[in-house]
Amino acid sequence: MASSTTQTFDFDDFRLDAHKLVLYRQDEIVKGAEKQSLQVLGLMLEANGQIVTYKEIIEAVWPDAGYGVDASRVNQHVKKLRELFAQYSPDVEYFENFRGRGYRFLGKVVAERPLDKSPTNIQTELKSLESEDRSPSNHPPVRTGFRRWLGVAIGVVLLLASGLVAWKLYHGNDEEAIRKVVRDSQMYESLVLYKNPSAFKEEDFDKYWATELDVNTNYDGRRIRESVKKLLDEGRHYGDETRCEQFEFQSVEIDKSGDMALVKTLEKWFIAVYFNDGTLQKNKYVGPYFVSYVLRKIDGRWLIEKSNTARMSRPTPVLTKIEPLSDMKSGEQFNVRLTGQDFEGETVQIELTGPGCPESKPCKVPNSALRENSKLSDTVLDHVPLTLASGDFKIIIYNGDSKPSNAVQFTVP
Repeated sequence: MASSTTQTFDFDDFRLDAHKLVLYRQDEIVKGAEKQSLQVLGLMLEANGQIVTYKEIIEAVWPDAGYGVDASRVNQHVKKLRELFAQYSPDVEYFENFRGRGYRFLGKVVAERPLDKSPTNIQTELKSLESEDRSPSNHPPVRTGFRRWLGVAIGVVLLLASGLVAWKLYHGNDEEAIRKVVRDSQMYESLVLYKNPSAFKEEDFDKYWATELDVNTNYDGRRIRESVKKLLDEGRHYGDETRCEQFEFQSVEIDKSGDMALVKTLEKWFIAVYFNDGTLQKNKYVGPYFVSYVLRKIDGRWLIEKSNTARMSRPTPVLTKIEPLSDMKSGEQFNVRLTGQDFEGETVQIELTGPGCPESKPCKVPNSALRENSKLSDTVLDHVPLTLASGDFKIIIYNGDSKPSNAVQFTVP
């Protein structure tokens, strides 16, 4: 929350350090609180009882994302916060949702501003002290030796403060350069290079990736070159509809030496692969998944050395009940409402087993159909269209490739 001018927020037994993004309860750190969840919390606490819109939260917490981040992501983090606080205050509701608009915090908040100890203000304070020291009516004479000691101390403080500001500015510029090369490299790879692999040029490639030092290590450079060669050998390329659905920076850590960095991102892509004769081979979503990048600063430039990908574990949805919203008739479309927990609007899908829908090949309502026809939230799937034969059915929900929810039974007359 870079825009916040408040250092800490106190409410009930809790205190949020908005600068360090640490939550305390009775002066003990609350474990399990995610950084982005605490950023969402901090924005609501800073609003002091006013509504914080989804747009304001997304722009503040995911400023570098833009791709695929919507209200459902905010709802997920508010849900995590509710679960976190329920461990300590199960009867207290801290968050009020305004459907389609955003959230506001319900508790009483006491905010404390940090002391401004910038170099400018340090100098102002010291001048004030020096002026008071010179006033014979207010203070006794001060020994010359003490004044010299004070002058040295002041110089040291100013030197340290100036050095700290310079260090932050230096590494701030480094972090900006690191984010740019990581983001640009992935856009280049998937949205430029793979769309026209025959146009591959080493000079373009060298803008993002370091020279390979060890051919036996899984460096990005070798992997991408192999992918380009495979596309050329098989006469394939990515289509124009290929796009980045989600790209979020989770963390950027710069080594003390200042020439090595570790970056973690959360990414999701839609990929369409065509043969060179124009025939579509496949299209699919890839991710979301976590990627760790290792970068080095070489001759003043940040370059990617290698990366590692880990699949994101999606929450297992919980299905509580199914309610018909129109008459259920065999062979005719009807609508139902599904209630539960941990529904992800971006990936949620439905499977049904029963007459005409065997377990070996269940009937499905894909995510695309749900997003087009239904109203989705993290607890309700509203106006889900179904067309089924008469008989007893079981319905199960998935979030993408998550584990299946519990099954709920219902009967079509």
